[in-house]
Amino acid sequence: MCQLKYYVRYHYIKLKIKKLDCRQIPFTFDILMYNRMIDFKKYTRFTIFFGILFMLNILFMYVLQDYRMVAKPMIMASLIGFYITVERRQSNAFVLAMIFALLGDVFLMFKGDDFFLIGLVCFMAMQLLYTYLFSREGSNDIKKLLIIGIPITLLTLVIISLLWSDLGELRIPVLIYALAISGMVISAIYRKSTMGYLSVVSGVILFLISDAVLAISKFGGAIPYQDVVIMSTYMAAQFLIVIGMVAAHEFRR
Repeated sequence: MCQLKYYVRYHYIKLKIKKLDCRQIPFTFDILMYNRMIDFKKYTRFTIFFGILFMLNILFMYVLQDYRMVAKPMIMASLIGFYITVERRQSNAFVLAMIFALLGDVFLMFKGDDFFLIGLVCFMAMQLLYTYLFSREGSNDIKKLLIIGIPITLLTLVIISLLWSDLGELRIPVLIYALAISGMVISAIYRKSTMGYLSVVSGVILFLISDAVLAISKFGGAIPYQDVVIMSTYMAAQFLIVIGMVAAHEFRR
């Protein structure tokens, strides 16, 4: 009986949201309820697997550190495999974005400014592709865009200005990269509210936090437990983005 009620409510809200003009009703109770209806039970096995991978990546920061060379690339490799397996109508741009993230993870495992710069380029390519995909689902509300965009851009510029004197030759690349992150976050929040929206938004915000801590720790100064914060927020970010995009595609089918 409970399952029947859930099924009826699920499809009622799905039908109702499809009829809503999100420009006129940007935030309703039913939309909020529907956003929370990602059925993680459908992905229980992968969620458990990813949770184990999550813990191993944290563990290998302190013990058996050589195993990080395998565990870290598996973050994006597993998400790519998951997406290809469950998504029937795959987005080539989304797969390519995840591949760039995988390459970025690999390059950032090596020390040196050259590897750091290559990793930066890979992640910027990922962000631009994410931004492109998110922008295709924009809500067409200019006021909402300004309310979202101005504070995020200002916050990014403040962080860069505080680190500017320590960036050296990487000033321009880091500035461009930071603006790319801002664009990704803005475009994700600017998307139309639909299933998976909150998951994707949470993911990009965690990604922003991860990269902000990385930048501050690399160019500003050490932060307590910085490696754990960077990796945990990054892994959670990618997981939530992928799950959210899969859920959004399921809603549209």
